Amino acid sequence: MKNIAHVLNALIIIYTFLLWQGGANAAFWEDHFEQEAGDDWQHVGNDSVWTVEGGFLRAEIQAQNQWSVIFERYQLIAYPGPYNDFTITLETVGAMRARFGIALAKHFRNPVTEIEEDGYYLFFTNDMQASRDGGVFVGPERRWNTDELQQMELHFKDGRFQLKADGESRLDFTDANFNHIDTIAFVLAGFVTEDVNIGSAWVDTFTIDGLAVSPKRKITTTWAHLKQQP
Repeated sequence: MKNIAHVLNALIIIYTFLLWQGGANAAFWEDHFEQEAGDDWQHVGNDSVWTVEGGFLRAEIQAQNQWSVIFERYQLIAYPGPYNDFTITLETVGAMRARFGIALAKHFRNPVTEIEEDGYYLFFTNDMQASRDGGVFVGPERRWNTDELQQMELHFKDGRFQLKADGESRLDFTDANFNHIDTIAFVLAGFVTEDVNIGSAWVDTFTIDGLAVSPKRKITTTWAHLKQQP
């Protein structure tokens, strides 16, 4: 009982302090992919396998059908959206016979069909595409001849997208329809013919800076930590 009372008292003190601090604060989150983390990431799709091995997140295309376009995502769920004013940094990232990078999506309501759709900007190591509901073109053309990068940095704020690769600016544009981002994910894209198991990708480290963390989120994390104390 004394331990429970001690934990509750500590929780009340911390909660009061966080409320005194005010609204949401910016947080920094990093994944070095040292172990599987089902609470942090979620695979969306049926045509690939994602694993953590040797300090890398690795993805391999394993398509269900021949002659098909691959559009697979590995979505960040550790910190649910919406997101704004953040920077994503990838270290040692690349792909072979596929395209790999970051997908930023926003939910839209189609005024004609009245169906919810996702609008994407797909930032690959060697290309960039806009996409509606996962439609992606994977041809031989590429914007940049860089299947692999030592560092890829993507910043978003109030509809402005800025992309850097190995320290050099590649893109800087604004889309007023994207006043925020609803989902952040790794994206693996490709096109398979007879061989449905061609295409792989890897990344060593994922970092996101600028996450909005409310006092409620902080107190939930703190409570989980305190419950583990003897």
